[in-house]
Amino acid sequence: MKSRSFCGYCGSGLMTDLMDGKERLVCLHCREVYYENPLPVVSIIVSNRNREVLLVKRGKEPFLGTWCFPIGFAETKETIEEAALRELKEEAGIDGRITQLIDVSSHTNPVYGDLMIVTFEAEKVGGNEGAGDDAVDFGYFPITNLPHLAFDSQVRAIEKYKELKKDLWNIHDSFNTFVEGTLEGKSALQGGLLSDDLVAATKEQGKRIIDLWIEDVLTNPSTGAYHGLNTDELRRNAAYVVDHLDLWLRSGKDERSIRDFYDALGRKRRGEGVALEDLVSAMNLLKKHVWMFTYSFRTWDRTVDIYRMFELGERMVYFFDRAVYYLVLGYKSG
Repeated sequence: MKSRSFCGYCGSGLMTDLMDGKERLVCLHCREVYYENPLPVVSIIVSNRNREVLLVKRGKEPFLGTWCFPIGFAETKETIEEAALRELKEEAGIDGRITQLIDVSSHTNPVYGDLMIVTFEAEKVGGNEGAGDDAVDFGYFPITNLPHLAFDSQVRAIEKYKELKKDLWNIHDSFNTFVEGTLEGKSALQGGLLSDDLVAATKEQGKRIIDLWIEDVLTNPSTGAYHGLNTDELRRNAAYVVDHLDLWLRSGKDERSIRDFYDALGRKRRGEGVALEDLVSAMNLLKKHVWMFTYSFRTWDRTVDIYRMFELGERMVYFFDRAVYYLVLGYKSG
């Protein structure tokens, strides 16, 4: 790394002096102090819908022929964000919009000395990808299978980027699985959903959920016909429902078993003189206690946890809609 020999203001020679506990270059004549500050460098991550990251191949040293995010020095009279977007345009050919700061790190370069590397995430808003400036090639690479990156700072930045995106990607994948299963008519969604752990909790804590439901259904005005029914029989049926819920949502319990159980239960309740509206209300109360229990045993500080509850609620809608449908069919045919 080259060092200064003469003052840029008066042309006199420089000497090393101890100031503020550090050795600094000072002009012999005008006493101008030359503080050595790190050079600002910008680096920018752009990804597409397929979770591929835009990289450019370097056409110059250092690290000629290796891949990296668009990167370069910030210049005077531009903000650090403007510098990042300029480098993106110059090296990769596209216009961008900064979405978030990913990382700030320090690095010592044998040519340029101390650097401060600021890495942003940006989204493409225009232009066409192409190698420009000192880049000789470009490409989108899977974020889980990137080529060797030229700069250690970018290796660290991409790990932080993946960590920042983890919850969002998990929500996206779970939502797609849920929607695709629904559109294909698959009420049973077999794994791969964020709410699977909540479904498992309903099975593990089924007794507590049923106790709460029994207490509610025996006192609630909307289920007056249940107040005189046998508690043990109610508990057995509720346990069967909770077991069905776990099987249906996690492993795909077949339609026939659900139809047969709820059809028979509807017939039985009609024979006992239970009004249809009481029967439907009892099922809704059970759904309420399943959902409220899963809500009560977790904290909801993260967006992904809030999504889990939303997803579980939607999955239960499909299950209980099917269950009530067969319950009413059985009741009317009983």
